[in-house]
Amino acid sequence: MENKKKQSKFWIYIFYLSIWLFFAILFLRTAWLCDDAYISFRTVDNAVNGYGLRWNINERVQAYTHPLWLFLHIPFYAMTHEMFLTAIFISFGVSMLTILLLTIGVSQNLRQALLATSILGFSRAFIDYSSSGLENPMSHLLLVIFMMLFLIKKFNIKNLFLLSFVASLATLNRQDCILLYLPPLAYAWWQMENKKYGFVVLCLGFFPLLLWELFSVIYYGFPFPNTAYAKLGTGLWKSDLIKQGLWYYAFSWKRDFITLLVLCLSFIIPFYHKQKEIWVCTIGIFLYCIYILWIGGDFMGGRFFSVPLVSATILVIRYSKLDGAKKYILVVLIFLTTSLIQPNAPILTNASFGKDISNFKEKSGIGDERMFYFQVASLAHWTSGKPMPSNAFAEQGRQYKQADKKITKIHGSVGYRGFFSGPVAHIIDYYALSDPLLARLPAIWRPSWRIGHFARYIPEGYVDSAGGDENKIRDKQLAEFFDHLKIITRGPLFSKERWINIIKMNLGMYDYLIDYDRYQFPNLKIMPYQNLKDRISTNEKEKIVVPKHGIEFQFNERRTDSTITMELDTFDTFIILFFNKTNWIARKWIEPEKETMEPFTKYKIQVPFYARWKGYTSIRVFTYPGDADSVMRDITFD
Repeated sequence: MENKKKQSKFWIYIFYLSIWLFFAILFLRTAWLCDDAYISFRTVDNAVNGYGLRWNINERVQAYTHPLWLFLHIPFYAMTHEMFLTAIFISFGVSMLTILLLTIGVSQNLRQALLATSILGFSRAFIDYSSSGLENPMSHLLLVIFMMLFLIKKFNIKNLFLLSFVASLATLNRQDCILLYLPPLAYAWWQMENKKYGFVVLCLGFFPLLLWELFSVIYYGFPFPNTAYAKLGTGLWKSDLIKQGLWYYAFSWKRDFITLLVLCLSFIIPFYHKQKEIWVCTIGIFLYCIYILWIGGDFMGGRFFSVPLVSATILVIRYSKLDGAKKYILVVLIFLTTSLIQPNAPILTNASFGKDISNFKEKSGIGDERMFYFQVASLAHWTSGKPMPSNAFAEQGRQYKQADKKITKIHGSVGYRGFFSGPVAHIIDYYALSDPLLARLPAIWRPSWRIGHFARYIPEGYVDSAGGDENKIRDKQLAEFFDHLKIITRGPLFSKERWINIIKMNLGMYDYLIDYDRYQFPNLKIMPYQNLKDRISTNEKEKIVVPKHGIEFQFNERRTDSTITMELDTFDTFIILFFNKTNWIARKWIEPEKETMEPFTKYKIQVPFYARWKGYTSIRVFTYPGDADSVMRDITFD
């Protein structure tokens, strides 16, 4: 009898070791680092080399969203002074600890551990972002720890403190993760007999986050990372972002169906198990999924789904009504088959992955980032002595550093470039993730845009101003705004002048200095409507150029006409924006008519109701996708 028990335990150990070995091999075969991760790594490099928690060494700017993840890298990088392998193996350690706790801490038996393996091991979202250099691995780990504590259902003072402390760390790792934690935390607090004391304990647990916010305001001058301010200034309509969010879901539906399937299953489980603990966890997942939709998702396909997937997986393995080993095996086979029939399953990854990147990105702008970077920044392609990452961006950064002279450069993809250029280069990120002034300007409006890539117009004189000490911005009001901002980001930490500027800047008291319309619609061609009519009256066939940056027709009075007739190039798509002064109030798409071959077509356009109701003082005409000029001939009103 004892021998049978020993044999049984032996095979159990073998089973768990097999699971851990499976994940270890899968991680090492798929491990990679993306360009965005190196934006944070530049701050790590500067901190280790004595320049402080800065991106460009002449200004204090928080160009990262994950303080906890960043601080984890600092001591290891200080020992190795090599980022590629260091970052990958930090992610490896954290991810393996997540799997360890999930299989022996959350799973209650072998079958649940096998089910967890079949979900996470075959999920592209989870595997792709268990490496990448982004903060997802730490978010996975903290969520598993939180769920372990929460599902014990011991809602005493000690457990409430631990729950709030873990939630605080998770929020410190990425702020939007708080949505997953709030409903369970509220429920745990509500179970306390002494709710006043429980609330105090809850607040004490969030001390790490409060401490960081205090440091952030003191050191950076702002409570939120610079990236948050950059992403708030997109100027997009909420309906456009929600539509983009739907495309984000569609991308995973086509390429990572198992992830969305498990998320959907987690919404069904509470209806079979009436425990309130399950409901509040599901509400957290639901809130996060709505949040993904609300912000328009991301350009990295699947990235935002990996964290709620961990929570959903825990609910599925713990509360699915699967009786008997046969049902578990059947479900595992379904998950496996679902994964294998979709493109680029992680389990099938080899060194040839990413050689053909022709279909890595869809028209929606959402892409398979691991595919894009795998050939130049993956562990599978690392060899001793080979510089990694090994693409043109990284090489350009290395060239900046080798030149060993102070330079100011403007770039979009700034991760690899910024890290390898070292402290000698001041990199202006025209997507504004690491630039304090550009983050506070509106994104340039473009008919065609990609989520997560919202370029800013570089003000005249800013290049010389950013990398130097003298303010040479030609826009006098913006120059004054930059002076206030420089006091915050470059001045002495505890000067009275700096703290006055911090308070005023955070209250928006300097916002009036920014001409938002000018920087959202730069290089816009202006034409009074009367000038158009005068030109047409002298030459009926005269063509009016519609530049790729757009043209504005200004009216002498507020118009409320219900229809506009426009003669436009037959073969182009146009977008018409209606403005009341500088307020964008409506838009209209004009698709080309395929039936005619005439160079110009008359379109009778119904003015949107809101534009008629508010009245419009100008219209702006753009071509789609906005990468070339077009022509038009006339505008009349009915």
